[in-house]
Amino acid sequence: MEFADHVVILLAGTALMLLTARFVVRASIGIAERYGLSDSFVGMTILSIGTSLPEIVTHLAASARIVREPGLMNQLSSLAIGTNIGSDVFQQNFLIGVIALLGAVTVPRRELWKNVGGLIAASVALFAFSIGGYISRIEGGLLAGGYVLYLYALDRRGESLELGEARAEVDRGLLRNALETVIGFSIMAVAADRVLDSAIVIARELSFSYSFFGVLFLGVAAALPELTTSLVSALKKRGNMSAGVLIGSNITNPAFALGLGALISGYTVPIVVTWYDMPVKIVTAALIYAMLRKCPTMRKSHGVVLVLAYLGYLFIRQSYFPTDY
Repeated sequence: MEFADHVVILLAGTALMLLTARFVVRASIGIAERYGLSDSFVGMTILSIGTSLPEIVTHLAASARIVREPGLMNQLSSLAIGTNIGSDVFQQNFLIGVIALLGAVTVPRRELWKNVGGLIAASVALFAFSIGGYISRIEGGLLAGGYVLYLYALDRRGESLELGEARAEVDRGLLRNALETVIGFSIMAVAADRVLDSAIVIARELSFSYSFFGVLFLGVAAALPELTTSLVSALKKRGNMSAGVLIGSNITNPAFALGLGALISGYTVPIVVTWYDMPVKIVTAALIYAMLRKCPTMRKSHGVVLVLAYLGYLFIRQSYFPTDY
């Protein structure tokens, strides 16, 4: 396949995800309305897990290959973890910043600690397990298990605070919405997978470290479902859902996606990821918490700060940390 063909696939896959996201958001809103679920809860659970499928699939594929070819442990670990953390930093800084410029990042104060606090906790846990340069299978299991417990707690607290009387009646409209959601996520996962493949070919000739390649190219590509879904939610004036997608995905990625991959094979962690990328993720999460605590709907000036911080992060990353180990 020629280089130009991969460029076409990259553009076509991106366009397909943009189109599919409209149907996914519409179907998810339909499910939320039928069951009385809040936009925030749907974004934090259904949409965040669905849009994290590229990261989840990347970890599963990398871990399976590490088991088959242990000699590739460092390269595949760097690529998978770089993709995960790169996607998170891109979402936390650039995407939330852009959506904030549209005035569509909203987290009610009563949900702030539950949502953004979960983001901070997942980031800190991953950082703690990464110290020493290796995430064991047991630590991966703790990350994935902690995520499941978090979802359970989120569900219980969501019911007591915001669900009210659930409408459990299953009708044709609900089944249609559920089917549209499943099909939409499947299309997005396939499209994202092709986008990732083409991004690898396009970037292969560039002299970047494995983790930075993951951070800059695969991480951004893997975040396309979150970008499209949160953007469509924002345009539909569903600020709670838009924020929920981005915040929820940044909990799903480090806890469930990376935890599941580490549970399968264990991971070596590049020094630059442990001591630069992860601290940036934690500091950014704390900054987002402070911004939303001051104003439940993030201000446009906050969005500018986050976008500029992301650009500075990339510049420092490549200028001062060009290697993984």
